[in-house]
Amino acid sequence: MPKELKGDDMWTTLYNNTLGSEWYNTELRPHLEKVLGGSLRLFTEEVFESSFYSEPERTTLQVTGSMPDGCTIEQLNAVILKMENYIGQFEEVSLYETRINSPKSSNITIYFKDEFEFGGFPYTLKSMLESKSISLGGLDWTVSGVGRGFSNALRTGYKSNRITLEGYNYDELFGYAEMLKQQLEVNSNGRVKDVEITSGHWGSNALNEYVLDFDREQLAMANVSQNQLYGYLKNQVHSGNVASIVQDHELQQVRLVSDTYQKFNVWDLKHAPITIGNKQYKLDQLASIEKQKSGNTIQKNNQQYQLTVAYDFLGTYPLAQKVRERNVEELQKKLPIGYRVLEQSHRGWNKKDSKQYYYLFVVIFIIFFVCSILLESLRQPFAIISMIPLSFIGVFLTFYLFDFNFDQGGYASFILLCGISVNSALFIINDYNNLRKQYPNRNTQQLYFKAYNYKIIPVILTIVSTVVGLVPFVWHGQNEAFWFSFAVGAIGGLVFSLTGIYFYLPLFSIKK
Repeated sequence: MPKELKGDDMWTTLYNNTLGSEWYNTELRPHLEKVLGGSLRLFTEEVFESSFYSEPERTTLQVTGSMPDGCTIEQLNAVILKMENYIGQFEEVSLYETRINSPKSSNITIYFKDEFEFGGFPYTLKSMLESKSISLGGLDWTVSGVGRGFSNALRTGYKSNRITLEGYNYDELFGYAEMLKQQLEVNSNGRVKDVEITSGHWGSNALNEYVLDFDREQLAMANVSQNQLYGYLKNQVHSGNVASIVQDHELQQVRLVSDTYQKFNVWDLKHAPITIGNKQYKLDQLASIEKQKSGNTIQKNNQQYQLTVAYDFLGTYPLAQKVRERNVEELQKKLPIGYRVLEQSHRGWNKKDSKQYYYLFVVIFIIFFVCSILLESLRQPFAIISMIPLSFIGVFLTFYLFDFNFDQGGYASFILLCGISVNSALFIINDYNNLRKQYPNRNTQQLYFKAYNYKIIPVILTIVSTVVGLVPFVWHGQNEAFWFSFAVGAIGGLVFSLTGIYFYLPLFSIKK
């Protein structure tokens, strides 16, 4: 007998046979989305997904240089001076600012004169700086600002997948970070690579160290102790004070330095024979040496320690997000009170954060509440707030048809349209209600068109004056962040709202 489906099994089966079926998703769904999606679908797929955050700033070039571990800030300054002398010979450069914070952190910001800022010279100078940085060896250089960024660093670079943990005890927090690291390595089917625990501070530079790991079984079979191996290494790289003597009435320090101190390196340690007693060995037979990061900067935020587990993921972004969410959910079940996992942060305006769009519904609700009190009706306020999504259609079509970038200014245009589109409809509806009170026996259609004729000229003048006031923000094109997208979005929405006032508003305002 077939088993009776109950609860979740019934809904799962129903979904798999309808909306989750292969035929629906491959044959029917693409056509339904085109027919029913409208302008919102075009805006979401063609504009919103490819939009990016932009900042109102000048065109600049950023040149950063970092020296290896063990170098001094004086050595870095000497190389940076050569780069400054090279940049200073170009007359198109207005000024440049240099900051040196440590041997591993330096930055040169290059500004251009107004007549060259938006031309081709920034790209030309960037290409020349790339060639110059290659000739100035010894540093890890990066050149960015225009075009595709350049870097000659041999390290793996910035790891795009990051999970940040917070807690009130640093040692316990580090233990949970180690737990998350093991989870990622075990539960990812080999897609997670190079997992490391770093400071929560974005600009922290951890030091590197070589870690010697002994193979106790091999040491026992070779009859070699760890002290003997340490003794050999000490003879090769020893450098330190051993005593002090008095000479010429002054206390002098006696320093003992191995004759191979400057010659013995990691390659020799791994491949050169090691003589212990009367036998020779290779290091990989007795131990292994690896380069690891150490010395994370202790970062605190609101009295809580922060640690970040960073890693590289081999796969698409949706798959990486799915793996991340699964591991975060598994870790959160083990975290006690006082510890938490932070969401991955984004710089500036986060278009993926849906919370900011909830504010639009708050604004619409407030407008509906106020209009209901003013008009003493529920139907007419609904007709008024219906003008808001109609004006949004103008925003969607404007960004889609003209291929503009949608940034935080486009979101601000939604807020502006909520007020102006409602204001235009409210003029007509309020005048229409006053005429109905004065002439209760006259035809409601005639009264509406009379109110429409009285108020349409002020409405059009209000919209035209607003559009004209926004035109100056369009002059500089998309190079002007925020204000350009704000202006084109508001203009498109205001123009399209006129069609709603002419065709849509009478349908919901006039009684049958």
